[in-house]
Order: sequence, then structure tokens, then C-alpha cells
Amino acid sequence: MKETNPSQVPGTYYFLNLGCPKNLVDAERTAARLEVAGWKGVLSPEDAEIVVVTTCAFISEAEEESVDEILSAASRKREGQKLVVLGCLVSREGGALPELFPEVDLFLGVDEMESLPERLMDLKSEVQPEKRSPAAASGRKLFTPPHIAYLRIADGCSNHCSFCTIPSIRGELRSCDRKEILDEAEGLVDAGVRELVVIAQDTGAWGLERKGGERLCSLLEDLSKTAGATWIRLMYLHPAHIDLDRLLRLLESGIICRYLDLPIQHVSDRILKQMGRGYTRAYLERIFCSLKGGVDGLVIRTTVMVGFPGETEAEYQELVSFLEEFPFDHLGVFVYSPEEETPAASMRPRVPIAEALRRKDEILDIQMDLSHDRLRERVGRTENVIVDKFLSEDERPYPEVWGIGRFYGQAYEIDGVTFLSGSRHAPGRFVEVCIDEAQAYDLFASIR
Repeated sequence: MKETNPSQVPGTYYFLNLGCPKNLVDAERTAARLEVAGWKGVLSPEDAEIVVVTTCAFISEAEEESVDEILSAASRKREGQKLVVLGCLVSREGGALPELFPEVDLFLGVDEMESLPERLMDLKSEVQPEKRSPAAASGRKLFTPPHIAYLRIADGCSNHCSFCTIPSIRGELRSCDRKEILDEAEGLVDAGVRELVVIAQDTGAWGLERKGGERLCSLLEDLSKTAGATWIRLMYLHPAHIDLDRLLRLLESGIICRYLDLPIQHVSDRILKQMGRGYTRAYLERIFCSLKGGVDGLVIRTTVMVGFPGETEAEYQELVSFLEEFPFDHLGVFVYSPEEETPAASMRPRVPIAEALRRKDEILDIQMDLSHDRLRERVGRTENVIVDKFLSEDERPYPEVWGIGRFYGQAYEIDGVTFLSGSRHAPGRFVEVCIDEAQAYDLFASIR
């Protein structure tokens, strides 16, 4: 154990955040409540009185990462320091964790996270919060750059896909109140946010549990009028829950970015039925034909899963052919992970892990070429780019590159970036650039 640093300022905290943007919003709201209670964020866990790890447990790989980070934080824990573990892993594993991690002082599940300030006062510690500080904008302390914020419009999921643990961790779909969403968005934009990324476990299902109520597209129209953010980006749209005609109108009018994240998971009708996805290959073909033919310059991201129980070579090749017929700008690939208490965990036969990994690698190789081809089509074009950060000399791929940004077709920390050269502009600014070069996933551009 390290000795307590006598110069340490009491009431400091540090967050280590794992998992998806939905997890990040939970962490931001919890951190904002800490700030209101007088705690101060620091940039290093060594300088913190309270170290907080927010965990993910969507698949086994995410659980393993969470466990590794908890163990790492525990090994660095110094005398007098408190270690707190929050989020999905706690909700999923419950009472088993205290015995596994005796170094952890407090565990809080997803539904308990925002009670952290009150629970810290219950810990037997000399740590006391300082004088109360102002609340963070819209009840959030952003862990993203100040010009980007995730806007979560719902929590939980009622799809019950056969491979997914989300309903057991976060419960059924619960749409956020329309006014609360709009008020939060307005507060974020007033605080300097220029890109709102609209998220949920199933973003397109907003309002679905309220019979006869408003749905996503009407919310987006109001959001555009109320918040006034320059970019509104949609992520995590389940294909079965989109209003295609209204969505096309929103894209064409520029109310939302010409970017959609539509995770399809697979295209084989048999596999889709086993997954419980609620649509067919023919349905996907109609959607993507309409989107690609109806909106000029539309960028689409998707996610697929390989190695689902019983996936034959023919069904895998069907997926490959679909990806080549309907090339996506961005693609994520998961290898199926058997999760306890999900219906798919008992399905047989299992695809050998070595074969599933081979299929994943093959699709990623195909996608790298497809991505490069689609990005090369933008060379010579003019694009509007948001500046995200300056680069240090060690981070620059070329000496003339000074920063990175993104055009509308690149989501923050998920897709590639646009490397910037020419005149410098501060992060959060929109600048006009000319695309000079395209690599497999990134662009290089000069500011006009």
C-alpha cells in the first residue's frame, strides 16, 4: 500500500468509464451529482480520494475487461483511498462481487448509480466533500469533449433478442419524457455542445410502450427546433422500429445528419428468426434500397454477428454476399458469445470459436476494402468538418497535420477521423475543408 499523500485535497474523484455511450451518460449524471455535493474531479486516479469504475457486462469479453480494470484499480489502491464499482456488471452479477473483490468499498448497480454521493457518506472514511459547487449543465459532467454530448432518450429494451443480456440488466423499454429530453438538449447546447448524439438501447423504439403516443421522428423535429445544435446524429436504430418515410424526410431536409447506425446482426432468415430480430432479409433489402436511393450522400453504419449457434457456411456466405451487394460505410463485427440465461446459450450446434474468429477476420478484411473505396469517392470534395482536438507532435501522422476532426459521416470514437492541415481552428469549430487523401478508415483534408 502507498502512503497517504498529506498534500492530497479531500473530496476528489476519478472515473474510469467502460462500455457503450449509454453507460457513459450514466457516469456523467453520477459525476454531476458528485460535483453538486462538493466533490472535485481530477485527471489521475493517483490524485483521487475516490476511484470509480463504471462497468460493462453486455458480453463475456466486456465482463472480462471490467474485471481486469477492477483488479488493476484495486492493485493501485493506496491507504485511505476508496474504490467504487458501478453499472452493468453489478446489476448482472449482484451479490457475487463483494467476495470476488474484497478491495472494493462500494458496489452500485445501474439503478443505484446516482445515489453515489449519499452512499459515500455512509462509508467509514475521513473523506469529506468540500463546499458545494454549482451543478453541471443539464445534470451532466461531460466526459466527452465539450462540443459533443450523448442525449439518451430511453433506457432498457423490450426486444428480447435471444443472444442479448440487456433486458435482464436494464429492464424493459422506458422512454424518457419528451419535455425532459428537450430541456436537457437545450441546456447542453447552451453550454456549448454543437453535436448531439441521440442514443438508447433501441433509439427507434422511443415512445413505443406508450400506445398512441409520439414517436422518434416527431421528437427529432422538436429537438431540431428547440435545441438548435448544428448536428443531430442517430445511433442504435433497430431496423424493425423505424418509420422509413418520415426518416427519409428528416434526412433529406437536413434536420438530422445524413448518417444512420442500423445494426442488422445477420441476413439469413433462419438465423434472424433464431435471434428474435423481428424482420427478414427481404425487409432489410427494401430498407437499404430506399435509403441508398433516396438520400444523396447518406452514410450508414451497421453491426453483424458471426458464429451464432447453428450458423452454416452457406448462411455465413449469404451474409458476406449481402455486405458486398449493399456496402456499408462503417461495419462492426461481433463473434457470438454464449451468455448465461439467454435463450441462445442453450442452442446447438455451436460454431467452433476458431471458425467464428476466421469468419470475423474475413468480413473485416472485406470491409476494409469497401470502406476504402467509399472514402476515396470523397477525395477532391469539399466537406464541413467539426474540429475535435489538437495533436501533439508524437500523434501527427505527417508533420503538416495539426489536428483531427470529423465530417458528418464519422461518429465520435466509433468511426475513423479526418486529419487536418492548413490554418488552425479551435476544437468545437466547424470548418470547410477539401478532402486530399483517403486511407482505409481515415481521411486527410486541408482547410480552405
